[in-house]
Parts: sequence; structure tokens; C-alpha cells
Amino acid sequence: MSDNPSGKLPEIILASASPRRRQILSEMGLAFSVCPSQAEVSPDSSAEPAGFAVLNAETKAKDIAGKCSHGLIIAADTVVTDDCGILGKPASKKEALEYLLRLGGKSHKVISGVCLLNTANGQIHSASCLSTVIMRPFTAAEAQSYVESGLPMDKAGAYGIQDGEFNPVEKIDGCYLNVVGLPVCTLVRLLNKAGFNPKLARSWQPEGDCSLCRIYRTEISRLL
Repeated sequence: MSDNPSGKLPEIILASASPRRRQILSEMGLAFSVCPSQAEVSPDSSAEPAGFAVLNAETKAKDIAGKCSHGLIIAADTVVTDDCGILGKPASKKEALEYLLRLGGKSHKVISGVCLLNTANGQIHSASCLSTVIMRPFTAAEAQSYVESGLPMDKAGAYGIQDGEFNPVEKIDGCYLNVVGLPVCTLVRLLNKAGFNPKLARSWQPEGDCSLCRIYRTEISRLL
């Protein structure tokens, strides 16, 4: 039985201050309000990346559910992980530079945990999305200049795939928007699972294969 027999999409609350996630929801054609959560779980060396990202997303959603009595809460958490462990948002410019030099010229994984919490019935639906990213080999001077711009400081792994001036990515395998911070394909699957079938802007209809995704093709042709 569906969690939402009426199929009507309730008020959406985005539990994130991320301008990138706000932009994605807006361009999907969804109406929503923003109520950022400050709740977060600190990673440790033994944390499993996908489980950690989902746990953090669920923690944020539950935090906002305690403050809002109605609505459908969307929360997400994105982490970068390599052979040495999880990289979250850098705590300082020094750490941002360390992250960038650690990732430069190598491959790593980007994982987003996405959580839907329906305050009407308490139902929670969560999932994760994984993409593999290969960074271009950049110089320490390039990385330092990027850090000084301030752009890396609110991003997991200290970089944004969409930051065109630094343009850190050489290749991506998987969902582009996952690397930005909110995989539409995963979000729509969770909405459907929860009993919702929102009408999206046509260009944002997700495909079953990331390589066929319009967004992927458009952005990769711009970046590479």
C-alpha cells in the first residue's frame, strides 16, 4: 500500500542551506521552503561512506521534523571518499588545500545520501547515489588560488564540479548532479516510493542510465 494514497505532493521543506540544492529543486519545478538543519554526525575513520551519508541525511531530516509539524522534508548529505577515508567540508583553508592536493590527478568517489521524511505519517525513505570522479592534475599554485577564492569552503572534498574557473574534474562516471550535491534520479525514485509523482520541468526528467541523462551530456560537454 502506498504511504500516500492521495498522491498529492505536500509542502516541501528543504533541510539545507546549500544554494546548489536550492537551485536544483527550483529548476526541477518544485515549490519548496528552506529550513536548514545544523545537525550533523562527525565522520570517523571506520565509517562506511554510503551509510554515513544516509545517516547524516536522516539526522538532518529528523532535526527539522522536530521543528515543523507538517510537510515533506528533503535532506541530503554529500561526502567525498578516497583510499584514505571520508572528506567532508574543509574546516580551514589549510585543510581545503590539503584535500585538493590529496585528490589532484587521482580518482575518488562522491556519495550523496538523500532522505525524505513525511511528517504526516512519520515515514522515512532514504537512499544513496555514488559517482566516480577523476580529477585533472593541477598545480599547488592553482589549488591555492582556488582556496583563496573561498569557493571550496562549503563543499565536500573542497571542490565544486560546477566551478568553471578552476575546472577540477577530468572525467566523471555516474550522476553529475550527485557530485553537485543532489541526485535528481535518486530523489525522484524516493518520491515515487513514498507515493508521489511530481510533475517536473521536462529537461529534468531523469533517465535510467546516467550516460543518457540530458543533464550529464550537457554539463560534461561544457566541462571537458
